[in-house]
Amino acid sequence: MLRKITSLTSFISIIVLMLTSIVLYSVPQGRVAYWADWTFLGLSKEQWGDIHICMGVFFLVASILHIWLNWKLIMAYLKRKAGAANFSSPAFFISLLLTVFVTFGALAGLPPMKQVLEFSSYLKDLGEKEYGIPPYGHAELSTLTVFCKRMGLDEEKAVASIKKAGHEINSVKETIKQIAGRAGLTPKELHEIILTDQPEKQQSINPKAGSSMQNMDSHSSGAGIGRMSLEKYCQKYNLDLNTALGILRERGAVVDKDTTIREIAGSLGLNSPREVSGMLNP
Repeated sequence: MLRKITSLTSFISIIVLMLTSIVLYSVPQGRVAYWADWTFLGLSKEQWGDIHICMGVFFLVASILHIWLNWKLIMAYLKRKAGAANFSSPAFFISLLLTVFVTFGALAGLPPMKQVLEFSSYLKDLGEKEYGIPPYGHAELSTLTVFCKRMGLDEEKAVASIKKAGHEINSVKETIKQIAGRAGLTPKELHEIILTDQPEKQQSINPKAGSSMQNMDSHSSGAGIGRMSLEKYCQKYNLDLNTALGILRERGAVVDKDTTIREIAGSLGLNSPREVSGMLNP
């Protein structure tokens, strides 16, 4: 009975893990998901992540119990005719080799793991285009006062715009997320309302505008660029690839168009990819 329960638990939990893995594989970057209040099947990115972690631990416990209950059967696969464990059998060696290959291939950027990660980045980039990029990291957690200061907005006009749209605001010390949540809005939608009476700032909310302000924010944040190849980075931020290669090679980096921003940062002894971004966008 226990063996059946353990086997079925492992089977069901791995199905849930497959679902959460697919969702987290394609979900927009955290800064985008939180800014747009992204949900799937009524659950936020954070909730999907919580399910994934807890289910992963649950599956791990069930798997350990399953291995313990079926240890004799597992060892039977590794037995020689003489009865000794055969850890040099072709099946064991191939299984181990495949596991090691996928693990280290993901770290080294080897195909097909590289393509799998790149496709995930592509899906996340689509999220940026659809939902827009927050003006700075975790802007939704800033109070209205701090948000207005960082964005160069008039706080009184911001409060007036929110009230004129029919939404309540109890205090300017409330966060953007709190105000938006009570109004049934996303932080992004609240931002758009705040800019209603401040037209000189409205260009910053259009993710397709290509404004210098947005490009500056995107570059300076350095968020999500580590896995980009230099070629992809230049395409995204409208930079000349040859110029970028020249700048980096002058600094002593051994680099080509396929080198990732994270690899460039490492080769130059920099602390983060955003420093490479600053180097290319002085």
